[in-house]
Amino acid sequence: MLSQRLQSLARFHENQDTIWDIGCDHGALGLSFLKHSHVSQIHLVDPSHHVIKSLKTKLEDSYITIPDNVLLHETKGQDIKLKSSRNLIFISGMGGKEITEIIHSLLPQLSANDRLVISPHKNILELRQSLSLLPLSLKDEILVLDEGRFYQVLCLLKGEGLPVTEFGQAIWSHSEGASYRDFMLKTFSAHQDPLSRRFVTFLQSLSL
Repeated sequence: MLSQRLQSLARFHENQDTIWDIGCDHGALGLSFLKHSHVSQIHLVDPSHHVIKSLKTKLEDSYITIPDNVLLHETKGQDIKLKSSRNLIFISGMGGKEITEIIHSLLPQLSANDRLVISPHKNILELRQSLSLLPLSLKDEILVLDEGRFYQVLCLLKGEGLPVTEFGQAIWSHSEGASYRDFMLKTFSAHQDPLSRRFVTFLQSLSL
């Protein structure tokens, strides 16, 4: 059973036939697509030898032989090479700086049919600022509260569309938007760097 956060990422699937779970850890998100008959390949990517070895053992224990459409990659997300034109790429469970680096490496490979679904666990302001400068558009952004912790989830496309804004728009209309604002105000009010101060001013201007 996927956690609420991982379920929120998986919901962005729109018939893409190739799944990439970057920073896959236990592989639950990527492997949840085994039940989708039209998914031709599932790529589980993690730089940790221990993670990939554990996944291989888990898959062999479950299926005797690893399903042909599941491929394990012991590598960094920055080094993957996309092989189809309908990719759904999940990047979560890592900081905004690393996600930014991975997106920069993927950007030349992306087509209009691909989807990037990202959810950082820290450095969200720096990530959003970087994304706002890239040729990516926003399909949707949601706020998830999972086990007492807030997560932003962004679905991105290559090309024209809604802009990725520095501080977000739709997330603040979420049912937990007011609680998230209060949490972020408490977190960032003590910061004195220009980006954090702009963010605090933005939060104070919200009417929720």
